[in-house]
Amino acid sequence: MKTLLLARHAKSNWGDKNFSDFDRPLNEKGKADAPVMASCLQQCGYLIHQIISSDAARALETAEEYKKYLTPEQNLITHHDLYLADAETIINIVSRISPSHSAVMIVGHNPGMSDALNYYCTEKFDDMSSCGVGIVQFEVANWKDITEGSGDVLGFENPKTIKNRVDC
Repeated sequence: MKTLLLARHAKSNWGDKNFSDFDRPLNEKGKADAPVMASCLQQCGYLIHQIISSDAARALETAEEYKKYLTPEQNLITHHDLYLADAETIINIVSRISPSHSAVMIVGHNPGMSDALNYYCTEKFDDMSSCGVGIVQFEVANWKDITEGSGDVLGFENPKTIKNRVDC
């Protein structure tokens, strides 16, 4: 069994034109939302063997927050191909994850993250909001064996949906 958490980066700072798109950091809301989402996922019992993140500043900042709460081994790697990746690129990266990892988070950008989530599930979702996370489980032993529509949705969360949450 494999569990995939697809996470869109938290809100970023559009206001400062001194940063390129790649170097744009999180804004104050994003800096507040990422640890709240990470804490909620931790409280729901999610532990992740690996986080694979886009190397863009806003994605990496978000991934660092998830790492603090969800990865006992602090296992975070970056992958430049996740920067503004389309669904096909994300799916290809997921298919190459080591079978030894049963729970993995991908941190990236829209529209690719939303499109990948919709590829994996029969249930369809609107665009993933900033700091949104789709959680999908697959009945496979190897990541490369995942096929279109084969995932079961365990959750689809964002900072607004968890605000009034009292349980997982």
